[in-house]
This record gives sequence, structure tokens and C-alpha cells, in this order.
Amino acid sequence: MNTNVRWPRALCAMLVCGVLGLSVRAGEGEGKEEKLALKDVPEAVLKAAQEAVKGIVFDEAEKKTRGETVVYELEGKAGEKRYEVKVSADGKVLKVEEDDDDDGDDDKNEKDDD
Repeated sequence: MNTNVRWPRALCAMLVCGVLGLSVRAGEGEGKEEKLALKDVPEAVLKAAQEAVKGIVFDEAEKKTRGETVVYELEGKAGEKRYEVKVSADGKVLKVEEDDDDDGDDDKNEKDDD
């Protein structure tokens, strides 16, 4: 058999496998999101989030699960500013985002705690 004919077939097979593999991996990234009542947020998570932004009063909570990873997102207000605090299930603050305007756009100042 001519090797010039095998190359395109092999290349095509590799591309198909690669695309299928990527689509399966992309599906792994999809997670589950659920709104939570603040009373249902674990105490360690709520305490860590409150310590991350002094004087904050939370009004929304969400639990995001992606595979084995669980992250809680709490939103609230301290003074005139709104914040979103992301906390791992074990109470580690992952990110604090500050939204200091009320015009509805997503101009946020971010602070990573890594």
C-alpha cells in the first residue's frame, strides 16, 4: 500500500479522536449550581467570608459543584459597595470581588487570596 495514502487517513483518525477527547473533557467542566438560603451555608464558609470583608451583610448564596470540588459564592454589601466572596468547602477564601457601582455592568475589582 502506498504510504502517501496512509498518512491522510492516520491524520484524520487522530484529529477525530482528539476532537472527541476534547468534547468529553469539556463535559467534565460542567458543574451543578444551586441557590442556597444563608442558613444552609456551612458555618466555616460563612465565617471565612465574613472575615474576608469586614462589616459585610450577605444577601445571596450559591453552591457550585464541579466534579469533587465545591465552591460557595456569597454576595452582599459592606458600606456602599457590593462584594462576591468565593470560599472553598473547607473555609478557605479563594477570591473577593468588589463591585463599587450600581449601574448594572460588571466592572469589578478582584482580589485573589492565593
